[in-house]
Amino acid sequence: MLGPDPDQQRRMAGEMDRSIEQIERETSAVLKRLVVRWGIRWAVVFAVIFLLTQSVDWLDWLWWIAVPIAVVSLAVPLLFRRFLTRRLERVRGQFGMFGGQGETIDGSWHDAGPARRDPPRDEPAGVIIDQRPRGDGDD
Repeated sequence: MLGPDPDQQRRMAGEMDRSIEQIERETSAVLKRLVVRWGIRWAVVFAVIFLLTQSVDWLDWLWWIAVPIAVVSLAVPLLFRRFLTRRLERVRGQFGMFGGQGETIDGSWHDAGPARRDPPRDEPAGVIIDQRPRGDGDD
């Protein structure tokens, strides 16, 4: 048999899928804890700033510093999560075509391109054999 073993490919694709799901679960748990800690931290900071601005009028500028810092400190992990999710979807998509295609003879699946299931429309679907009778002057 030429090419990679289809059973081995299915096992590898299954293992990769389980690994991706584990990464997604762990990332979601970390992000939830991060958002909860962010909320508690900034609730305390905003409460302190509120108390300070109530007692001293000229400390209103603290809001102009604290709010952007709070937004950026939440946006960075959320953007990282979005980037990671897209990257994992791309990896999962690459391994979706991997299950049993047998793209290369030597089994180097990482070098294989996407599987083509249907031939392109501008190419014939099979081999065309010229079956016309040979004429005298056709050569």
